[in-house]
Amino acid sequence: MAILIAYDSIYGNTKKIAEAIAAAVPGEMKLLQVKAANAKELESGDVLIVGSPTHGGRPSQSTHQFLNGIAPGTLKNIRAAAFDTGILADGQKAFMRLIIKFFGYASKRIAQALRTKGANIIGAETFFVLGKEGPLKEGELARAVSWIKGVLNDNKESK
Repeated sequence: MAILIAYDSIYGNTKKIAEAIAAAVPGEMKLLQVKAANAKELESGDVLIVGSPTHGGRPSQSTHQFLNGIAPGTLKNIRAAAFDTGILADGQKAFMRLIIKFFGYASKRIAQALRTKGANIIGAETFFVLGKEGPLKEGELARAVSWIKGVLNDNKESK
């Protein structure tokens, strides 16, 4: 199984999640920042995993550009998963809780963008940071490993 993990990270938290996922996946794996990933690499993979920090419920600008740069149909027969990092609504001031409730997190938008390019979505998840810049909430790296193993094992046959 050939897996490409493309991610963007601003404060290093999303990078840590991407690295934990990369260390946990079996087979051939390539870990790239979205700015370094290109469409040619997407064509040779079995699974694409895209991660981004959440900003106003959306992926980062670099992730958005990466997703927009994928031609329609390029991801046909590719299984894809999305993840993001974002702050927990619990413990935030009322205005921030409202923003999070209204806009949500980036992983669902990433998954939708991948779906429109032809991918079969196998998972989407948010991993939490404490405050705008982090650090990651305790246990999130282990949760990322568990998540990706579950997503890949549950979807072995859905190619």
